[in-house]
Amino acid sequence: MLADARTRGLPWGFYPRAVASSGRTGLLGRLRYAGQGLSWLAGLAKRSLRVDLLHIHSGSMLHHTRFVPKKYVLTLHGTDIRSLQYEPQWQKSIRDGVRRAASVMYTTPDLREHVIGLRPDAIYLPVPVTLSTLPRRSVDESGTPRIFFVSRWDDSKGAVEQLATARELIRLSRGRYEVVGLDWGPHTAAAASAGVNLVPKMSHQDYLKFLAGSAVAVGQSSGVLGSSELEALGIGVPLYMPLGEGLYPDSPPVGWGNSVDPEGLALCLVEELVDGHAMDERAREGLRWIDEHHSTAATVDRLLEIYGQVLS
Repeated sequence: MLADARTRGLPWGFYPRAVASSGRTGLLGRLRYAGQGLSWLAGLAKRSLRVDLLHIHSGSMLHHTRFVPKKYVLTLHGTDIRSLQYEPQWQKSIRDGVRRAASVMYTTPDLREHVIGLRPDAIYLPVPVTLSTLPRRSVDESGTPRIFFVSRWDDSKGAVEQLATARELIRLSRGRYEVVGLDWGPHTAAAASAGVNLVPKMSHQDYLKFLAGSAVAVGQSSGVLGSSELEALGIGVPLYMPLGEGLYPDSPPVGWGNSVDPEGLALCLVEELVDGHAMDERAREGLRWIDEHHSTAATVDRLLEIYGQVLS
């Protein structure tokens, strides 16, 4: 988005969240940790003096940005509004921050039910995907095909159903393909016990390359297209997952695409995996759909409209 904005001469910038480089143990550790936080807040305050508007990404950041007296808009990305807003330690900062924002956006359609009570005017703004920055699918046809679970093993992703799907895929495999997932999330031990080959967390670029080398991607069982699922479609990797009923009237081209049914999803994937032509066609449809519904340029256009309304 920033690259697109720069081509239009827009003075947009990005200030990443603080990442602590020291632990919190001991007096010295706690002092360093506090110092890093204060330094980050000072940087935010300095930058806010030079801009007309802040765009805060994630409700979890509201706990920190509340100290900056600047008009802001807010994008909610998932766990922040789906889970954290219901936890006592986060509830006040997230709900107050959502109500005070000049405009509120959310990135996946399932989040509407969690934000609508706080902001009936909240806007669905899908996650943008820039096809030109993604690698192309590059499967080694001579090797064992890789079926890659792209989401972490977490309850918010439908971990129980993901695990059931993985077990069924492994049962059906008979050595014809490899079932792989990330070593990430509270249910990784269960995934490993099921026979999933876990790979370490990696940089985003390394993750995209790994995804591009996969024969098939399996999306989260929550029924929602998150960033990883959209990236799989944008790379050209055939994607299989359930979809929440009524969430996507524009019919994303995913395999299965029905309600949650681990056995049905696994059987559908295995049967279609043998048809290379069908897989290639599914890959092309994914690329077309991403370009039509999730282009970066369209997202920047919509943000310009929102910013203009807020600042007028």
